[in-house]
Amino acid sequence: MTAGSPLVFRPSFAQRAMAMLLFAGSWLVGVRALAQVLERLPLLRVSLKVAETAGEPTWSFWIAIVAAIGAVVAGSLLLLGTLLVVLMVEGSQVLVDELGLSVDHAALPTPLARRLGAGRLPWKRISGLEHTGPFFVLRGGGDPAPGAPRDPDLRFLMVEELEILVLTILERSPNLRHRD
Repeated sequence: MTAGSPLVFRPSFAQRAMAMLLFAGSWLVGVRALAQVLERLPLLRVSLKVAETAGEPTWSFWIAIVAAIGAVVAGSLLLLGTLLVVLMVEGSQVLVDELGLSVDHAALPTPLARRLGAGRLPWKRISGLEHTGPFFVLRGGGDPAPGAPRDPDLRFLMVEELEILVLTILERSPNLRHRD
C-alpha cells in the first residue's frame, strides 16, 4: 500500500447475490403464508360459528387462528432480519489506511449503523479480533481519556479478500490480544 492510498474491502458479487436470494425467498414465503391465512380465514370463521351453534368446543379453532397469526408475525420478523442482512452486506465496506481502520454501513441510517458496528479505530486502539455469530468484531481497548467517548466495537459481516484484511489487522495492531 502506498502512502495516501487506502485499501477498501467490500462484499463480493456472490455474497451480495446470496443475501438478495435470502431476502427474496423470505419475502415470497411470507407473502404466501399470509395469502394462505387470508384465504382460509372465512372458512375458519364459518366453522367456528357452526361449532358454537352445535355446542361443540371451539378451542381448537382459536388455536389454529393464533398459530396462523403467530406464523405471519414470525415470517415478518424473519423478513425484517433478512432485509437488515441485505442492507449490511450491500452497503458495508471496510477502509484500511495508515491511521487505522473504519467500517461503514452506508445503506443503513447513521444511528442504526453505529449500533451495528460502524465507526473508526486507530491501529493502536484495536485490542481484539473475534468471529461472533455472523459478525467479525474488532474490539477497541484501553481506558478512554476523561471526557472522550469509549472505543467502539466495529462489526462487519463479510468482505471480499477477508484473509488479506485479517492479516493486515494482525500485522498493524500492536495491542491486539490473541485469544484461542
